[in-house]
Amino acid sequence: MVLVLPFLTVLIAAWYIWKRRQRAATLWWLLTMVIYIIWLIYHSNTTLDLSF
Repeated sequence: MVLVLPFLTVLIAAWYIWKRRQRAATLWWLLTMVIYIIWLIYHSNTTLDLSF
């Protein structure tokens, strides 16, 4: 479910753009960017458990 979250928020933003509600679409797009930034920070700070 977590992997679908950015796609869902972009879909909602696109729907608001289609309905000509730019402010709501911008807020959903900013929420998507926050999700991407949180994921970037999380994945850049965790160690990879590789076993060879």
